[in-house]
Amino acid sequence: MQHSRPSLSLYVSVAAAVLAAAVSIATPVVSPEQVVIVTEQAWEAFNWASFDQDKIVSYGDFQYAVFWAADRVLSVARRSLRDNTVQVVRLDAYRLAENLAEAQQRNGHRNTVIGLSPRDGRLHLAWDHHNNDLNYTRSRPGLVTEPPERMCVNDFEPRQPIREDAPQRVTYPRFFNDHDDGLYFFYRSGGSGSGNSALFAYDQDAGLWRMISDCLLSLEGTYPDWDNSTSRNAYLHDLLFDAAGRLHITWVYREQSRSWASNHDLHYAYSDDRGRTWKNNNGALIADTVAGERITIDSPGIVVYEIPVYSWLMNQGAMALDSRNQPHVATYHMEEPFVPEVLRHDPPAEARERLRYFHYWRDPSGAWRRSQPLPMLSSSSRPMLVVAPDDTLILYFASPQGFMAHVAHPVDNWAEWRTLQLTGPEITANDASKPDRRLLRDRGVLSFTVDPRAQTPGRGFAFVDFHIHALLSAITDPGIARNPVEHKTYMALVGVDSCLRPLIRTRPRTVQIGVYAYGSNFFLYSG
Repeated sequence: MQHSRPSLSLYVSVAAAVLAAAVSIATPVVSPEQVVIVTEQAWEAFNWASFDQDKIVSYGDFQYAVFWAADRVLSVARRSLRDNTVQVVRLDAYRLAENLAEAQQRNGHRNTVIGLSPRDGRLHLAWDHHNNDLNYTRSRPGLVTEPPERMCVNDFEPRQPIREDAPQRVTYPRFFNDHDDGLYFFYRSGGSGSGNSALFAYDQDAGLWRMISDCLLSLEGTYPDWDNSTSRNAYLHDLLFDAAGRLHITWVYREQSRSWASNHDLHYAYSDDRGRTWKNNNGALIADTVAGERITIDSPGIVVYEIPVYSWLMNQGAMALDSRNQPHVATYHMEEPFVPEVLRHDPPAEARERLRYFHYWRDPSGAWRRSQPLPMLSSSSRPMLVVAPDDTLILYFASPQGFMAHVAHPVDNWAEWRTLQLTGPEITANDASKPDRRLLRDRGVLSFTVDPRAQTPGRGFAFVDFHIHALLSAITDPGIARNPVEHKTYMALVGVDSCLRPLIRTRPRTVQIGVYAYGSNFFLYSG
């Protein structure tokens, strides 16, 4: 749905008079600590997706990301966290949708992900998937633990199978680490509405992948509420290890590829032995992968919050863990089911304004709870979710006005939400991408990748950083937010296999606040 921007003659005081709810309308404005532009000309169709686990990782004094260049070449960016110099290595042997129909070049499923295995010092890459054979490679040992002055193409091995017996027809690959820095790999094998999920662990001493299960989440079972459907796939929000070593997964099922109206329910399971055996929310064993067992729709106790079909529940939202090792999930759907006259992939345009963000969480007793609906400023942008050290939740998302965040504190069980304006409209993306989890944990910096030229033709690729304490201060001290600090924009001059000093451009931001209408509601923007 398109919305025109209103006159600036409407100001915050007007908004305050017309809006009152659990989501505060007094929208503080903050600025990024810095924006580091990797390139102002990346692939124009897409470079971000909610299912990019991960798009950005860090180790030591460097941060790494993977993206499609403007000519569709797979590229790896390395940013120095000391001085924000950036180097880009182009892997010219790998090009988006090579030898496929031209339409596949704009297929947003075909994204890029990166992982790291600190004990052997390797980066791992997977790219360009939508029901095709696995594309995977890795760097030489020691690349991240003993970083060279310059990376080069020869630092990366040729494309290779993860295992000869690994299932194919791959979509949505994900890398993630456990609490001991072990590396894991997960993907769907099969299609939307008819796919299984495979899980692998990396042996960093041997440099080999071991398959935990070729079918952890199975398409099997019968679902009566969608014409007795007998086939489906699980769409993961995230797979995350907590500090105690428990692996948490949350997901929705889709019964039919033709429409996400067939998505339903919030599901949850966990493993205390690195994915070998799985338990439901009540702690009952539901699958032993060593015995060849799998999680199916008929597994008891996996539905932790009922969300019926036709709620237009979005798949592949976000998950984060709080200080008590409890999972929180952010996604969007309608409050009440909506059945259209003609079923299509998406809901009709006139119904999209019914979509709202929701926050679900598990308390220490094992009970799952849900927030009130939270406003969406774009009817198609998936949110991301992070947890501050004090368990404040930051649900951030892209909008036509730039990146924004809904923020809530644990003191009232995340009942009252405030909204922050994080950037102006020049910085956005199609979906909010996952953060650099290590940088967030170790340095308190929320760092993710964005399009830094959203208001101009084409798309770029950049890192954007926020200090968590600054975001929290903007909520507790409105004076900080009313006078946003200037931030630095680093323009990285890069070439193939080069590492050049960036041109540093520092500029203050002038921010104006206004009000615009979305359906029957009013929200704020800044520009």
